Amino acid sequence: MKPDHLFDSIVNEFTDYLKINKKYSPNTISSYSNDLSSFGDFLFLTFGSEDKYTDLNFITLNDLKSFMAGLFDKEYSKSSLARKISTLKSFFKFAFTRKHIKKNIASYLVFPKKDKRLPSHLSSSEITKLFAQTERNKIEAPVCEEKDKFSLSILELAIFELFYSSGIRLSELINLKISGFDKYSKTIKVLGKGNKERIIPIGDSALTAVSEFLKTRPLPDDEKNKNVLFLDISGKKLYPMKVNRIIKNKLTLITDLKKKSPHVLRHTFATHLLDNGADIVAIKDMLGHSSLSTTQIYTHISPEKLKKAYKQAHPRA
Repeated sequence: MKPDHLFDSIVNEFTDYLKINKKYSPNTISSYSNDLSSFGDFLFLTFGSEDKYTDLNFITLNDLKSFMAGLFDKEYSKSSLARKISTLKSFFKFAFTRKHIKKNIASYLVFPKKDKRLPSHLSSSEITKLFAQTERNKIEAPVCEEKDKFSLSILELAIFELFYSSGIRLSELINLKISGFDKYSKTIKVLGKGNKERIIPIGDSALTAVSEFLKTRPLPDDEKNKNVLFLDISGKKLYPMKVNRIIKNKLTLITDLKKKSPHVLRHTFATHLLDNGADIVAIKDMLGHSSLSTTQIYTHISPEKLKKAYKQAHPRA
């Protein structure tokens, strides 16, 4: 049985910091905790009850490399290895800043080179099919009279239009506030990663779809949901699995893509903007990326833009 030790106390202090100071989501904090728990198990198996295990100052860079090598031998993916290195770097930086350790050895860890995976996205024709079908379902769908004329199809159309029109994340959509929807300026206010707020323009189709949903929006079942934009038929805030299911069911009918999730619509939003000449810095700001390098992956999946540039510039195109 593992004894209480300094490592655990610093981990607890670190996770409290992530929750209170950084305001990270429970899922993110859970990922950090799981990574550090694995590292703690490694330390215990390697050093037992020796001082090396109870005091972070005794841990060397070679120990960190041995931990990562063990994960590599277990055939962890490069993205998983990168995440665990990121956890160690953040944890040791925190411990160093709080003066728990004399030297931040994790700063010397190197991230593995990631395999470039191009994001899946829908073609323009698939998007046309998607909205034609969703509009048709909205027209044909019966209204639920007992729930103030609420229609699931009106809700679904608003969700699809907003995802494609703004490129927001799933978590951002389900947390949208009515007060953040401005039909006069045609914008939405989004609270993104790291509690960073951004304002995103939306198109007329999304504006109309959301406005129509608001006319039939059920009464909230709880006071805390009073300002939540999207509610289900019971007046409850939408949960991620429900939205994922809505997206998957509809995308299955119009595309052969393996991945059918809200993120596909986010990738489609960015790709179609780039294909039609939008500035990549503007796309970065709308997506809420902290670094332009994250947005630049879309430059690799824009064959239409490359063809257009080739035809315009090449003498014998």
